[in-house]
Amino acid sequence: MNLKSLIYFILGILISSCSDVYVLETQNLYDQASNLYRTQEYDKAKSKLDLLLSKEDKGNPDLVAKAYYLRGFIAYLDNESKNAYSDYLDALEIAKEIGDGKTESRLFNEIGQIFYERELYTQALQNFKAALSLADQATYQDKAYYHFGVGKTLLCLGEFDSAMEHLLDAVDINKKLRNDNSLAVDLLELGKLQSRAGNLDLAYKHYNEVVDLAPLTNNPNKYLWMAYTNLGNLAQKSDELDKAENFLTQALKYKGSENQLWITYNNLGKIYNSKGEYEKAWNCFKRSLAYNSEKGEMNELAITNTALKKTFEKLNQPDSLLHYTMLINDMALPMMQEKSWLKDEEEKIALLTKYQDYEREKAEKEQYAKTSWLMAFIMTFIFVSGVLSMRLWKIYNYKSAQKGHALIKNSNEMVYLLDMFKKEKEEMKKVMDQKIGA
Repeated sequence: MNLKSLIYFILGILISSCSDVYVLETQNLYDQASNLYRTQEYDKAKSKLDLLLSKEDKGNPDLVAKAYYLRGFIAYLDNESKNAYSDYLDALEIAKEIGDGKTESRLFNEIGQIFYERELYTQALQNFKAALSLADQATYQDKAYYHFGVGKTLLCLGEFDSAMEHLLDAVDINKKLRNDNSLAVDLLELGKLQSRAGNLDLAYKHYNEVVDLAPLTNNPNKYLWMAYTNLGNLAQKSDELDKAENFLTQALKYKGSENQLWITYNNLGKIYNSKGEYEKAWNCFKRSLAYNSEKGEMNELAITNTALKKTFEKLNQPDSLLHYTMLINDMALPMMQEKSWLKDEEEKIALLTKYQDYEREKAEKEQYAKTSWLMAFIMTFIFVSGVLSMRLWKIYNYKSAQKGHALIKNSNEMVYLLDMFKKEKEEMKKVMDQKIGA
């Protein structure tokens, strides 16, 4: 081997070694991010993925697709749907290029979920169906998820027959796989479908199946709460108020998901309203709003507002009604602004108008308070000015020269009092100018 060949051989070995080291480095970053994700240290996991994806040569396309996928899912968990969607699209492009149908189908499903949560059901359905079309390249469990995504979206679009077919396919797969958690979710959605279609007996059947299945899941409290709340709503729909009260009271025993208990308290309050038990209704609505301070939905807020109005009219407490109307509107406005895609424009305009009325009333109260303060200040100014004026009057006009001499013991006291009066007026004027200017 000549010298030139030897140099090329050594360079090849060095380049290959550097490449191996680099691949190992990116793989380690991904593995670290995955472990941090499993321990729910999402910020640290994202930092590792940011570092991996910031490199000029990201290495193995399969690893890069996984990195984009994982970072997107972390963004989704952090309610950053826009960032999640962007990363999913990057991962999807790579998955298509390398022919990874399994990852591609999962990404379509994740993108469909983002559209579904934003109530963009047409786009959601397109992506869920795209995922289902690639189900042969995914796992059997994935296929159940895709059928569920298509089914729940068709339900929202009012296509009950097609929705039921897909949901029943998901139920069949999850029964075979003995995936009790997913099966409970499927049955809850089937119950919702039958309820909306008016088949209340079938809805009762599915929700009771969830009650029986819940102890076998990894979160019994969650599924029992959901099942009993839905059973209570069904009974309320049938005007079986005592039965509805029993179901909803039972649901309140399962507090594994406290940020949703406001729904149960709200519905229970409506039951008490219908039964004429207004004090109980009032307590339930208060609890509902307490649990709803950080999370809420427009429709439920509107229902709570209506129910509170009815309660307070019976209790003859209009001041309390005004307070809670303001509270509800304070919670509703940010959601109205965020959900600019709300379909019911009349409802949105009505709520915004109500909020503007509230803002105007609040501004009027603030202006009244400000005016009251200014009046108090002016009265204080007049009082102080009067005291000083009286003091000067005594100096100038006191009848007894002897007493006048006693008051003015030296010629400097008159000058001192006049200067004090002048300074007091100047200070008062400065404060008045500041307040009136503000």
